[in-house]
Amino acid sequence: MRKRIKSIIFDLDGTLIDVPDGDFFDRLLVESLVEIGCEVPSREQRDQLWESGKDYQKILKSWGVRNLNDFWKAFDRRDLEARQRLMSISKIKPYEDVVVLEGLAREFSLGIVTNTPMELAFLELDTFNLTQYFDSIVALGTIEQKNAKPEAYGILKCIKELNSSPRDSLVVGDKDSDIIAGVRAGTLTAIIVRSRIKTTVKADFIINNLYELIEVL
Repeated sequence: MRKRIKSIIFDLDGTLIDVPDGDFFDRLLVESLVEIGCEVPSREQRDQLWESGKDYQKILKSWGVRNLNDFWKAFDRRDLEARQRLMSISKIKPYEDVVVLEGLAREFSLGIVTNTPMELAFLELDTFNLTQYFDSIVALGTIEQKNAKPEAYGILKCIKELNSSPRDSLVVGDKDSDIIAGVRAGTLTAIIVRSRIKTTVKADFIINNLYELIEVL
């Protein structure tokens, strides 16, 4: 496959960066809803938000969120505070195998598409000296939430910035939303098994770490 792939597009949190556990974002969601005076829906309903893409407004409004800006302001503030605190005690850190990025960057164009807001994405990338490896960083949180994965928008935007094409690109992520976005964009896909997150969407490749990605390439 080496001759075909020209660009690799990575998810960030859960793929390159190790966050504490699968409940990290859910706790932030619950705390933010409570802060703005909304009743907290069931866990099953809350999980739907992260896979909603362009339907996110409809879901939040069904929960009683009247002002979307107030919600995201509360969520992003809590997210920033939590990340800074957890990074300071090494509870948020890069996976050990991100060392392969240096070599990959010499052979492929690398990009990131994340549902994290730009400020938080660069907080992690700059702190861990990873920014240098990427030719395109597309952050879809808050401002472009309607375009968040599983929508194909971010993947296609990244591919364009990499001067590549879908058929020459591989999307690597740890969640269904990453794979769905890649499929919708027309790329090859690889699911990386990092945690207990259950995936139901079939990817072209299944890898357990980034070392195995090199074998696939």
